[in-house]
Order: sequence, then structure tokens, then C-alpha cells
Amino acid sequence: MSPALLGLVLSAALFHASWNVVARQHAGHLAVLWLGALLAWIAITPLAVVLLWQSAPLPMTAFACMLATGIIHVLYFLALSSAYQRGEISLVYPVARGSGVALTALGGAWWLDEELSHTGLVGIAAVSIGILLFAVPGWTTRGRGLRQALAVGATIPAYSLVDKVGTGLVHPIVYIWAMYGISCLGLALFVFGRFRGQIRTIARQRVGGIALIGLGSMLTYLIILFAYRMGPVGYVVAARESSVLFGALFGVLFLKERLTAWRVTALAAVLVGLVCLRLA
Repeated sequence: MSPALLGLVLSAALFHASWNVVARQHAGHLAVLWLGALLAWIAITPLAVVLLWQSAPLPMTAFACMLATGIIHVLYFLALSSAYQRGEISLVYPVARGSGVALTALGGAWWLDEELSHTGLVGIAAVSIGILLFAVPGWTTRGRGLRQALAVGATIPAYSLVDKVGTGLVHPIVYIWAMYGISCLGLALFVFGRFRGQIRTIARQRVGGIALIGLGSMLTYLIILFAYRMGPVGYVVAARESSVLFGALFGVLFLKERLTAWRVTALAAVLVGLVCLRLA
């Protein structure tokens, strides 16, 4: 994995952990997540329209990928909201982000014919083991939000593999514009069903969090979409989950969560995995 690609993915990991801390501070409020996604869609629309105007007609496979990732992200945001309503970020975030690492790598190898070196496989395995170590205390103590976090993780291999194919057919800016548009439409059914008459009040009271979540998630996702064009999806996704290091640290620093010995061991495993991915 080249230094440029690793640096790009690590920057995305930092941004991703940052906006997730904000989402946890808002207790995973679904309307806040939806308004953030809507803001991201509005912000990127002008550039996406220009690129669409200048581009050649898109193949049907591209439309299928954009529709699929939009629908999967509806499930992702619903599960993420539920997880942050119930659990601490230092448990929910690592499990959610990392539980799909190995499945994504296997999917990339089987369906996209991507070749992974032995060192790369060791790195992916180390990251996966680190995530499992995060989950163990949750299983033994019935940690709140664990099942919802695993549901988030289940969506990650699905949209990652779809996105790897889609970004080979569509400019990443156009692709993310379509994803946000479709997911916002799908989420609107749930948001207006739960918060009818409260949307304007929520937007006024939580404008800062909405902006940080929306623009932060959009920047993170754009970086990853460009990274998919530079390397195997298994490596990109595994390296991206270094965000668990930032997420656990931010949980301790800003949300006053405990950094237990178990979590330190899990973080060390993820760090070993990142070193192997860099050498792969």
C-alpha cells in the first residue's frame, strides 16, 4: 500500500471519527443525521450537475450502483442512529466500523478479482481481530448498542463493494451526490414519521452539529471514493478502520469514556494491522 494511498485513507479515518463523535454527542438523533445528509447533498449539487452536464451518458450498471448504495445507506443511517442512542462510542464505533473488514476483503478477492499479498492478509486479519476484541466485553456484559453496531457493520461490505464498482463508472462527486439524494429520500419517510412538526426546531437548535456531521461525512466519503480508484477495496477498507483508534481516543478525551485494558489491547491489534497494510 503506497504512502500516498495510506495517508489519504488515514485522513479520511480522522474525519470519519470526528463526525461520529459529534453524532454520538447528539445521541444518534435520526433527524440530525438526516439534516446533515441533506446539507451535504445540497452543498455538492452544483458541482455534481456541472460534471453530469459534461459527462457522457452513464451505463445502466452505474445507475444500479448508485441506487443500491443509496438504499444500503438508508439502512446504515438507521442502524447508526439506533446504536448511538444506546451505546458508548468507544464500543459502538469500533465494532460498527470494523466488523465488516474481513468480509469486504473476501468480497473484493472473490467478486472483483483483487489480489492481496500475504502481508496484506495478515494486516486485514489483525484489524479484524482487534475489532472482535472490542466486542468481547460487550458480549460478556451485554453492552448496550452492540447488536445495533453489528448491524451497521453488516452494511459496510455491501456498500463498499458496490462503491468500488460504481466509482469505476461514475465520477466520485456525481456518485456521492446520487447516494446522498437517494438516502435522504428514503430516510425522510422515517424522519417525518417520528419528528413531524419538529424539523425546523431541531434544525435551529442543532445547526452546528448538523453542519459538522453533514460536511464531515461528505468529505470523508469523497476521500474514500477516490481511494477506491487507487488500490484494492480490501486494503482501503481495512486501513480506513484505523478510525477506531481516533474514535476510542475521542471517546475518552471528549465524552469521558473509560479506556480499559481490553480496549488498549484491541487498539494495539488494529495498529499492528495498519503497519502490515503499509508494508503490503
